[in-house]
Amino acid sequence: MNVPIRMLGIATSIFWVLLVAFIALAAYSIKDLNFDFGEPQFGTTPNGDFSLSLPLYIDNRGYYSLKEFHLSTVFSDAEGAEISRDNTFVPVIPHGESVTILHNVTLSPASLLEKGEQYLFNDNNLNVSVTAGLNFAELLPAEISTNFTFPWGAPFYNFALGAPSYERVDSTQVAVVVPMSFENHAVFDLAGNIRIELYDGVDSLLSESQTIVYVPQQSAYEGDVEFSVPLSASSLSAAQNGHFNVYFDIELVEYGPLVIPYG
Repeated sequence: MNVPIRMLGIATSIFWVLLVAFIALAAYSIKDLNFDFGEPQFGTTPNGDFSLSLPLYIDNRGYYSLKEFHLSTVFSDAEGAEISRDNTFVPVIPHGESVTILHNVTLSPASLLEKGEQYLFNDNNLNVSVTAGLNFAELLPAEISTNFTFPWGAPFYNFALGAPSYERVDSTQVAVVVPMSFENHAVFDLAGNIRIELYDGVDSLLSESQTIVYVPQQSAYEGDVEFSVPLSASSLSAAQNGHFNVYFDIELVEYGPLVIPYG
């Protein structure tokens, strides 16, 4: 289990401890109520979203029912914009009965990556707000909330294209070789296509190249991108400086162009 997932697991465990204490106080006496919480379960949905299932076990041996139990989890970005919201509601937990409550949380990487390039190329902290409440014996409504941060790892962290090198292929073409590197800090494996256009100093398209990448989570990538440019004195001179247009097409999102100057 990677570091971000472990950190989220610790944060959710702390919240469950607070929640158990809260319900116990609301019920006046813990001798008639038993609580426990299980390990968070992580996975993915068929459409590629992250899923988190948080189990809470309540054994209500008291004389009163617990009503209107509700639990809400909200993910928001660094600017405070809501990314996802998940709610769990249990109308009543009758006295003398035991229940298992599963609070399911989903986070869509596609929705997050569509918000801007900072989530593609820079690590960020997402804000998580959790609120829980219930009504004890129809007399004591109460609610608590807590906040923590979830570390988001960028799939193309520190993406860079190095200085081009030139190799003559034959009498008509020259190969322009450009090193490409980045680190996949995300909590998912990265698979897709990177297309790069090579422009000279006067914004003329000289060539383009496509690279298929597969980079496991928490791994680095290093490779070369090769362009074929017609061999002439003018083309070689023009290719000494210019810019790249980079287009990213991965399973979760399409993005581009990212403009990177060279020379």
